Amino acid sequence: MAYAAGLEVDRRRRVWIDPADSAVTVAEWTGRWFRSLDLDRRTIESYRSRLRCHVLPKFGDLSLGAITALGVTEWARELERDGYAPSTVSSQLNLLSMLLTDAADERLIPFNPVRRRRRRGRRSRRAVAERVWATPEQVVRIAAQAGLLGGPIARLLIITAAWTGCRWGELAGLHRDNVDLRRGVIVIDPLVGALHESGSMRWLGPPKTRASARTIALPPFLTELLREHLARHGYEFVFTTPSGTWLWRSTFLRRVFRPAVDGSDASGTKAGCAAVRPGLTFHGLRHSHKTWLIAGGAPEIPQARRLGHHLDNRVIETYSHVAPEVEQRLLDDLERRWHTATPLPPTPSPGVVDGGRVAPVVPLFATVGVTRRTSRGAAGTPRRRRISGGAVLQFCPSRSTRSRRQLITEDRTRNAENPSDQPGRLKRRGFLRCGD
Repeated sequence: MAYAAGLEVDRRRRVWIDPADSAVTVAEWTGRWFRSLDLDRRTIESYRSRLRCHVLPKFGDLSLGAITALGVTEWARELERDGYAPSTVSSQLNLLSMLLTDAADERLIPFNPVRRRRRRGRRSRRAVAERVWATPEQVVRIAAQAGLLGGPIARLLIITAAWTGCRWGELAGLHRDNVDLRRGVIVIDPLVGALHESGSMRWLGPPKTRASARTIALPPFLTELLREHLARHGYEFVFTTPSGTWLWRSTFLRRVFRPAVDGSDASGTKAGCAAVRPGLTFHGLRHSHKTWLIAGGAPEIPQARRLGHHLDNRVIETYSHVAPEVEQRLLDDLERRWHTATPLPPTPSPGVVDGGRVAPVVPLFATVGVTRRTSRGAAGTPRRRRISGGAVLQFCPSRSTRSRRQLITEDRTRNAENPSDQPGRLKRRGFLRCGD
């Protein structure tokens, strides 16, 4: 009688959990959960990847009510023993916790068993490695080797990243209208100031934070390098592939940046690059810029303004300004670091002399059968070009006015821009005819 009375009270208070609801499997609940999300496309794809690779293979067939805190802890220890980084393990636990928290809110389970608890045992099982940064001399060497692999644009991209502290998306989506060489600044637009990527598409959108929309002063040497580059660059975005398309981050890192940083032996390429700063990431160039500013004695406020960091103290953020003389000292220090690093001359794009012979430069992206647009038409319109393997769609944004910029964001898939990378997949999807 007492048990029945308790159930009746729980029903009236709407806290009773139907055992049939707890029998829903994690895989079934995941499908319902995804349909309720309203998040950025990249976030959704990240969640799907983590669930597919780690969470669902372990818990997908279990019912929600069968998941226990001890079982989740054992799973986390298994991931650590398998060699996954602490950040990877933490991201898996956070995602599983979100799933179970929403299930508890829907009254499918009484509570979330992955709730945060006081840590027991050793506080740290692994030493946290210090973030790798590079000196100006090392950045110049990396940029020179990147020029051998990807041409002058790759070289200038790395130099610009290190001497401005810009993120990858801010440089990959930098429009030439936002480069003011007369004033010597680049502007990160608050609405379309960054290039965003998902699994197969790219688009222009806001930068990472509100503070990231900023104006960055350039040292004189970088202003001249950009002026020379834009004078011979016929496309509306500053850093593009040779055919004028947006850069893919993963492709650039794999083909150009990693061999230039880690060396050819570690990266598995045949370019003959020496290791300069193994472990350095592209974001590490931004970290290097921050380190240079600190070493040069730049105050905290100019550092934050230049890097687009949000200041925790709202009073300081509201009433602090960067005096012109402070910014000039900062630029003078960056200019001095460049000249001290003794930069090498720009790498010629057709080929490089190696041991008395001319070696061809490895192209940054496959540009089979692609030519510059000569006929009039809407900017950003995909064109078909016949090649020996069939018809390939290639997206070539050309220089346009602000009123026509929206068409440039109509991107094509990765396979359409890189036909030589995966010919088998192209054939399966119909880009290449089976008989060709």
